[in-house]
Amino acid sequence: MRRGHSCRGLTLFEASTATLVIAFVFSLAAPAYQEILSQFMLRQACQDVAVLCLKAQALAAVERRDVGLRWILAGGDLTVTGYVDGNGNGVLSKDIVSGLDERVFGPVSLKGRHPSITFSFITGFTGLDPNDEPMGDLSDPIRFGRSNISTFSATGRASPGSIYLSNTRSRQGVVRISPVSGQIRIYEWLPARREWVVR
Repeated sequence: MRRGHSCRGLTLFEASTATLVIAFVFSLAAPAYQEILSQFMLRQACQDVAVLCLKAQALAAVERRDVGLRWILAGGDLTVTGYVDGNGNGVLSKDIVSGLDERVFGPVSLKGRHPSITFSFITGFTGLDPNDEPMGDLSDPIRFGRSNISTFSATGRASPGSIYLSNTRSRQGVVRISPVSGQIRIYEWLPARREWVVR
């Protein structure tokens, strides 16, 4: 004769213990998850900046004239607008204002695309730049000279510069453009090793 199986529910103590264990495990996992998510979002923002540079680079090759990206940092947002050289002297602020250098795309709001990322340095950043040079003014994350215009030529050359991004707490990235080759690279800062690595 088979005995019937009795179903017994959890006692209040058992249910409370299970809830506490789950909450404890979650509390351990949540910071790690947030850190991974933050890293992913920073990388996505860096890639977005790099893609805009590649777009200008490709357009310069097609148009066979200079294409410039004008970066404007204001109110916590970085906007970028693309212009094509209209008179053969490069993309200049005065020619943009006068209309000689025509807008070809933008403005693109990067804060709108990446709300958790800022164009800044993490608080208390003390590292060197990717070339092992002093970082300089940490209040200036856009490094393309006074005009903040990065220019790409039909021959593949580019004006050198850097755009620094962070989550303001622990994650720091930079998109750098090399002058002769026009190469666009993404670097990520590793605080534990105090060095930049190419991504």
